[in-house]
Amino acid sequence: MRKFQGIFKNYSTFSKILILVGIVLFCTLVTLPFIGILLHLSPAGDEVLKISQLLMSIGMFVIPPFIFAYLCSENTIGFLQLNKKVRISDVLVVVLFMMAVIPFINLLNDLNHRLVLPQALSGIENQMKAMEEAAAKLTEKLLNVHTINGLLFNILVIAIIPALGEELIFRGTLQSIFKDWKGIIVGIWFAAFIFSAIHMQFYGFVPRMLMGAFFGYLVYWSGNIWLPILAHFTNNVLAVIFYYLKFNGVQTIDIDTIGTGNTLWIGIVSGIVVIAGILLIKGILQKPDLKQI
Repeated sequence: MRKFQGIFKNYSTFSKILILVGIVLFCTLVTLPFIGILLHLSPAGDEVLKISQLLMSIGMFVIPPFIFAYLCSENTIGFLQLNKKVRISDVLVVVLFMMAVIPFINLLNDLNHRLVLPQALSGIENQMKAMEEAAAKLTEKLLNVHTINGLLFNILVIAIIPALGEELIFRGTLQSIFKDWKGIIVGIWFAAFIFSAIHMQFYGFVPRMLMGAFFGYLVYWSGNIWLPILAHFTNNVLAVIFYYLKFNGVQTIDIDTIGTGNTLWIGIVSGIVVIAGILLIKGILQKPDLKQI
């Protein structure tokens, strides 16, 4: 197997994209029979639905980056930037930032929802709204649990695996491919655009793309993919926990509406904090670790 490592290292950008797509399709096809068996055994079970989603996420996002990195580099872990230690100070800053950014993201989401397509595209708009509603209903169904075990399983399925897999795919592989083609800035924004587009949710496209770009800059500034994985996880796990509390009768504010409507001012303040926070994070991450000099 060693002889196959790095065999596609010097291939063109377009070729590497085709290779990555091929690997994702292959891993997905391998995963589908197992999902089919599960759904056949229990077609209406919520737990089976979650297990199926878990398998699909692993097949589509977690495994392919490692195969791609093995075939396109001589150092799989180094290529994916998984080999660098994370400073505790960086972890705290990133987690706090992801908590502070929620109202601003909600504000951008609200503005994105207000976009209206031309009358000629009304059919497409109605279809997109229907897809958004279906996705929202599925998400609510997955999040509606009433036990600690259900909460922990949701954290695994909705927070841990997506954060790990999506960051490995989009920041670990795609961003690296585009960076080698047109530079790091193009790499960051191309990967962020595809990251948002692949979710197939038009009314959350802009905030999701900006979030993806931020994750990309985290990798750029730190040379460490664990930080965007942590940021992505923080964003997802907060939603899982808040919805768990909501569905179990604990009185909490709706996390998705903070920064909109009557709390618009919080969204605006959050936006100011976000700008300052990004500059702060950039400075912190690009500062050398004195203990390693």
